[in-house]
This record gives sequence, structure tokens and C-alpha cells, in this order.
Amino acid sequence: MFVKNPEYFLTIVKERSISKAADRLYLSQPYLSQYLAKLEGSLGVVLLDRSHSPLKLTPAGELFHAYLERQGFLDRQLVSDLRDLHDRKRPVLHIGVSSWRGSNLVPDILPLFEEQYPDVQVVLHEAPVPELGALAAANVIDFCVMQPPGDLTELTYEPVMRERVFLVGHRDHPLLQGLDSTYERPVPFPNLRLLERERIIMLPPEWRLSKLLYNTFSVHSVEPQNILVTTNTTTAINLAAEKMGFAFLQESGVPRTPYLDRLACFTIGEPPLLCPLAVVYKKNGFLSPAARTFIDLIRKFYRRYNQPSESSD
Repeated sequence: MFVKNPEYFLTIVKERSISKAADRLYLSQPYLSQYLAKLEGSLGVVLLDRSHSPLKLTPAGELFHAYLERQGFLDRQLVSDLRDLHDRKRPVLHIGVSSWRGSNLVPDILPLFEEQYPDVQVVLHEAPVPELGALAAANVIDFCVMQPPGDLTELTYEPVMRERVFLVGHRDHPLLQGLDSTYERPVPFPNLRLLERERIIMLPPEWRLSKLLYNTFSVHSVEPQNILVTTNTTTAINLAAEKMGFAFLQESGVPRTPYLDRLACFTIGEPPLLCPLAVVYKKNGFLSPAARTFIDLIRKFYRRYNQPSESSD
């Protein structure tokens, strides 16, 4: 659909006032009011609720506004891609991922992706999970792989899977004597209250996985007394492998975990605690065919771990 002067409507929405938008656009207020009336007439809907001050979008207006923002993004993306093609620059795909997940995911997927898109340059933006959503909202990355964000004002997501969360500890730890539980044949940890006085290595409390775990502790009336916080899952696993405490590990990271022969792996709760994973990107953003292919490969990679959608506790 061709919309003449879409910046006029976008400015009205941004300023939430026809008169302020007219000043910013160096137009007269009557002219801008006439533009808006003609636009609504051509669409057959009311876009702005004039009974509110400042102006408020109607449901139809919200839909039209989202369309214009997406169209503007696509136009800019097209110009950029055509310029790169003209300049013979390699297309670039920016992917956000935590350092730990990137080390587990990318080595398996990148070779398959390059078979289909040998000319696309992949740039990894490795950052702590809470920062990935901000990178997507700012259009720094095309998409990121993380838990579904709590704030969906600027973002949207596509679910990928729900994977089991394992409690891991050194096989020779006194608490684990006589308990045979491996990654291949995990059993539920018998009693989480046994961990209350043990060192537990956790990610920051505001991270999604930690929130799930703290909720599980609450459900089972567990009050850990010795928590060591780290932002690096690899650090947590390495400490557990040295008998320095217990850590938590999402199932998909187990195959590439060092010292796996030293660790016992237990599921948590019954049914097992599950953690969701998603592909997250900017709302109304554009995903190129290359980005879509990479996301499809991510889905295929994680399909082996996907668990039925059950209660997290």
C-alpha cells in the first residue's frame, strides 16, 4: 500500500498533537488537519481519538502506526542492502547470544549456515542475557537467542523450546554418595533442602533462569545460606567440577561441558523444571532470508532437547 507523506502521520503520533506536529514539519495546522482527514477517509477508519488531549491512537491507528514503522524499516533496509550490493560488500548478519550459549550453539550451526549462505558475514554480539534484549530493541542485532523477555514494548519473540534444568555437582561430593544420576540417565534430586548449607553457584537473581530457581526454592521451602553469584555459566560448572559447590545447567549445554566425567546431573522437581528459550527481535522488524535460515537451523539444533510444555515447578 502506498501512503503519501507517511512522516506526517508519524510526527503527529510522536508529538501527540496536530499543532505541535505542524510546527515541527513547518506546515500549517489546517493543512495537516486536512491531510489527516483525507488519510482517514481513504482508509475508511478513524486513526486518532480527538476526544483525548494529548491525542490517542485508536486500535486502527495503532495497527496503521505499526505498519508505517515496519514499512519505514524495510525501506531503509532495502536501501542499505542495495548499497552493499552495489559496493560489493558482504551482507552482514548480527546475532546476539550469551557467551556460554554461543560456545555451545554456534560451532554446530555456523558450518551448516555457511553452506547455504557462503557470502553472508556472521557477527556475534556476545553479552550478558539482560543486555541482549536492549541490543535487539536498538537494532544493533538482527535477533538474539535468550529466554522470552518480560518487557515486550519494543520486542517480540518466537518460542524455540523448553529444556530441562540440571543440578550438577562433583560425583565424589559427600551429598552425592550412593546417588547414580548421569546426563544420559538423570533422576530427580531427592531433596532440595539438602542444599541449604551447601555453596550454590547461581546466575544473577534478576536473570530468568535464577528467577525460576528461586521460585522453585520457595515452593520447596528451601532457604540457601551460601550463594555465590556469577554471570558466567562456565565458571559455575568449573567450580562444581572442583567440588566447590553445586551449579545449574541447561540441558543443551551439557554435551560441550568440560569435566562432564566428574559431574553428576540431576533433574529438579517432578515434573522436571523447564526453562524456555526463544528467538527475540525488534517488534515490526525485518528478518532477512539469511536470518530466517539461521533461525531454522537453531530450531533444528534444539529439537532434540525440546520437552513437553509442562508446569515449571
